[in-house]
Amino acid sequence: MITKTTGIVFHSFKYGETSIIVRIFTKDLGLQSYIIPGVRKQKSKIKQNLFQPLSILELVAYHKERGGLQHIREISCPNPFNHIPYDIAKSSIAIFLAEILHHSLKNHEPNPPLFTFIHDAVEQLDQTTERVADFHLVFLLQLSRFLGFQPRDNYDKHNFAFNLREGVFQPMTYQKGWEMDKNSSRYFHEVISTKMEDAATLSIPKELRKQLLHYVIDFYRYHLDGMQEIKSHTILEMVLND
Repeated sequence: MITKTTGIVFHSFKYGETSIIVRIFTKDLGLQSYIIPGVRKQKSKIKQNLFQPLSILELVAYHKERGGLQHIREISCPNPFNHIPYDIAKSSIAIFLAEILHHSLKNHEPNPPLFTFIHDAVEQLDQTTERVADFHLVFLLQLSRFLGFQPRDNYDKHNFAFNLREGVFQPMTYQKGWEMDKNSSRYFHEVISTKMEDAATLSIPKELRKQLLHYVIDFYRYHLDGMQEIKSHTILEMVLND
């Protein structure tokens, strides 16, 4: 079956001498793995830079219902990024978010609401002229509701310490390993309460932003079985704290 669809690149890696395999989350086919033969040849008609993290592509693909590696008949990028490849903060965020998405999304079924959320967030990241230092934190906590473990925003004067394992705010119990401190919990509450389009309104201190990122990654690990180690956050921390 030949299907035309839009897709978002999550991950790619070399395959054989000249090919790559690309993991793409598509609007109509869900999460798919495509082999792109010969793309690493110097004279390839398909350019490898099409498959940068979070690139939004238009595909005409041969789709096999039984799964496995799929093949692409036509591919294009009608609206290439204007800023992400040339802005070190935005490109670092894109690489980090693509890694999180690659390790978080396991279901191969189509999910139009999730696709729309990611698509719109990526376009916002590329097009915004406002600050993006806290964009990734808002994105990850908004993404968690699509993955089934959205934190409960019950923050108040009694429940002011966030429990990463339970996903709720609670009185301080000093349980090391899964309980956030009071100050981090307050900012965590602010991030939870912020919509994607308002991410630039947050103003989190540099060192606390770094700590919150570690907490959010831990939150994902507690709630996603088999979550692999995230590596790109170290570069992101260096860029955003520079």
